[in-house]
Amino acid sequence: MTEQLKKTYPKKWIGLKPARFRKYKNWINAVKPGICGTYVGAVILHDAFNQKYGIDLEKEKLIAGLKTVIDDTFAYKGTFPWDVWHGLDWMLKENDDFAVKMRIVAEKKVVSLLSREHPIPVAVGTATLFGSPYKNHWVVVYAYGYNEENRLFFKAYDNHGRYTAILPASQTIGCVWIESV
Repeated sequence: MTEQLKKTYPKKWIGLKPARFRKYKNWINAVKPGICGTYVGAVILHDAFNQKYGIDLEKEKLIAGLKTVIDDTFAYKGTFPWDVWHGLDWMLKENDDFAVKMRIVAEKKVVSLLSREHPIPVAVGTATLFGSPYKNHWVVVYAYGYNEENRLFFKAYDNHGRYTAILPASQTIGCVWIESV
């Protein structure tokens, strides 16, 4: 990453602290083709249970279970917001403490969710069409900031081993989150 690009990053971040997501840096999506939707679903589900109940769900069981309802359910290639939503909604169908929500346009919703008194992480899709170096991918966004030119950036866990990835919000589309009810 060039120093020039780093100079355009926000100086102030709003949302959750990166330390909360450090534990996921070893949750690396090494499957070919990737199952990034499954990984971000697993992270936001793990985080929701950890925050609400103090339960540390087992990574391997989460990944295996979610893969069947996110990546293996539909006949088409790729993972769309409704796939992540479907998988999480199916996993939480018996749990009245949570509701799974989805939006196609991510930017305003992510800012809203992270600006709350009790912010929540959000699964966000990136898009090749919008110039993302991640191409079509899923990340967990936990903070946002505006740079000096008022350009919105997200800080995220990327399921490639980084939990402090920074990406322009303009390269994203679609978001899914777990709402505590």
